[in-house]
Amino acid sequence: MESIVDRFCAREALRCQMCETDPKVASLVCEQCEIRYCDACRELCHPARGPLAKHNLVKPKGAAQQRESVCGEHEEVLSMYCLTCKIPACAECINDQRHPQHEVQPITTTCKAQKTELSHNLQQLSEKARSTTEFIQRLKGMSDKVTESCIEFERLVTAQCEALIQAIHDRREYLLEAIRMDKETKIRILKDQQSNCTGKLQQTTGLIQFCIEALKETDSAAFLQVGSMLINRVANTDMTWHQEVTNAAPRVSPIVDLTLDDAAVLRSIDNLNFIQMKPAKDGDERLPAGEMLDEHYISNTSSFTTSILSTNTVINASLLDNTTNNTNNINCNNHTNNHTTTNNSTITNLMTAMAINDCNKTSTLRSTKSYKSSSSSSSSTTLSLKMNAFRKLINYDETISCTHTNLPLSSTCCIPPQPPAIIPEDCSAENNSVTVAWQAPNHSFVEGYVLELDDGSGGEFREVYCGKETICTVDGLHFNSMYNARVKAFNSAGEGEYSELIGLQTAEVAWFTFDPVLSGGPGSGLIFSNNNATVSVEGWEHRVALGSVGFSRGIHYWEFTIDNYTADTDPAFGVARIDVNRNKMLGKDEKSFAMYIDRQRSWFQHNSVHERRVEGGISTGSTIGVLLNLERHTLSFLVNGMPQGSIAFRDLYGVFYPAVSINRGVTLTLHTALDAPQMDYF
Repeated sequence: MESIVDRFCAREALRCQMCETDPKVASLVCEQCEIRYCDACRELCHPARGPLAKHNLVKPKGAAQQRESVCGEHEEVLSMYCLTCKIPACAECINDQRHPQHEVQPITTTCKAQKTELSHNLQQLSEKARSTTEFIQRLKGMSDKVTESCIEFERLVTAQCEALIQAIHDRREYLLEAIRMDKETKIRILKDQQSNCTGKLQQTTGLIQFCIEALKETDSAAFLQVGSMLINRVANTDMTWHQEVTNAAPRVSPIVDLTLDDAAVLRSIDNLNFIQMKPAKDGDERLPAGEMLDEHYISNTSSFTTSILSTNTVINASLLDNTTNNTNNINCNNHTNNHTTTNNSTITNLMTAMAINDCNKTSTLRSTKSYKSSSSSSSSTTLSLKMNAFRKLINYDETISCTHTNLPLSSTCCIPPQPPAIIPEDCSAENNSVTVAWQAPNHSFVEGYVLELDDGSGGEFREVYCGKETICTVDGLHFNSMYNARVKAFNSAGEGEYSELIGLQTAEVAWFTFDPVLSGGPGSGLIFSNNNATVSVEGWEHRVALGSVGFSRGIHYWEFTIDNYTADTDPAFGVARIDVNRNKMLGKDEKSFAMYIDRQRSWFQHNSVHERRVEGGISTGSTIGVLLNLERHTLSFLVNGMPQGSIAFRDLYGVFYPAVSINRGVTLTLHTALDAPQMDYF
């Protein structure tokens, strides 16, 4: 080992010891001074004269040249190596029985074997060093890629935020335009009412002046010829004046009775965040965590149970009271739940078996409840089967979990849960829908929740949702109604107590548009624009356009503005049921009630029977008003703010959608959220 170290340090050992910087190779060494000198330093520091002339200068020798591998005891060359003692030995050491029965071999053979092993180990170590060097280079490259990726992602996030800001600006312009249109509509209605009242006043003033002149008549016979007629005329005018003017009120309110509902948008902005993307193989699309499901396998039961609610729990109109919009549905926000991994086919078979089993046991939404409406039995039965199957799926999921872990259910499963807590600040009502949010009870094991609403008039409660979510939106309710909501939790031990009630008031007036889907879809031939508020058609055949909201009670009023009227055609306005014939003129079948009108007159039409012609037509710029009074179950029409005849239809019961039928040459714009005009003289 000393020899190896000496050879390793030989170059340093043979350097000049007198050079101040960058020592040169020593050429001589003084045996007396024991100092190595290079040629320059020898002439300068150790001249060959004076007292130093007698010093002996020789060439320097390395430590390896001064030391030989010999036995320290026998002064013989170490030629053998004892593998047992792991030390070198000379021939004398071997012969004097110091290594009896030990395995020995020539030292050169042992040295060669160890050098070979060392070379092999060095090769492996060199390979690892090379791999580490490549890995370090990869890390450096990935650092550059991280920088590039973050820069690109910052650009993408900036673009998305700019798009959101632009969407807010666009929506603001739309809302401001709606306010301006509402203002113009109200001003136009007020001017029309002012013009009508002025005309009525002028007619009455003329009649008064004529009667005053008649009273001045001195010829009794001449006065009696017109007296009776004037008396009747004045009496009729006084009665109509009392009805039309004295009891009249402004047809629109000067106050804007709307407010901008920005709570949901603010909540969405507050919740705007990133979602973790799962790594994907090369060439595959990266998906959000929790959504990497293949076509035949579902790795998370919560995704499956959520899909049951979001795609299958469609609440029919009859579920509430058989009079609301039959396109009602429940939209529930999905929350993350952890469940046992379950095969899709197994769950599907389980759900099918549960539904078949329940079909033989029940035909109501819940086994402990019944409903009055006979027409709701089919939809209620379907919803009941799905909800009961969902409950059993929850219990099945818990059983599977306990079976796999060989653990019993928590002791809290044996106790019904505490009542949930309603979160008032997260509850809201918009148009004819309500959103209810609640908080899970503390220290309770919960498998699901049941949300119940009353009928909007303080009647009995009915179940509208069953599942694991803690927020639910129910659409298709009555307008101008106060709905009370309550929620309870349940587990395998039973149902808990109800939460406190919360009251939610739906809008007094309906804000809606045309519904392209209800109107027949892309193949209907109708052309919608202006956020589905304007409709036209290219063909000559009448096509029916339906509104997006159905009414079953209350008083509702909306108007149509004639934007274009160039052809000799008869547009029809009114209401219709959801299954109206959309390829016929409105009023041609028993599902619709309408007034069709041309440039000079109008008729009322239902089931192809038209009657009661009324003089007065329309042109470009005219306004058609539709008043649906479901408190009196009547339908009336107005043209340019004036009644078009008396009550058009009576005895209207059920769900009715705003409707219009047009053909080529007519363009209409729908105006909603209007106060109903006073129609007492009807």
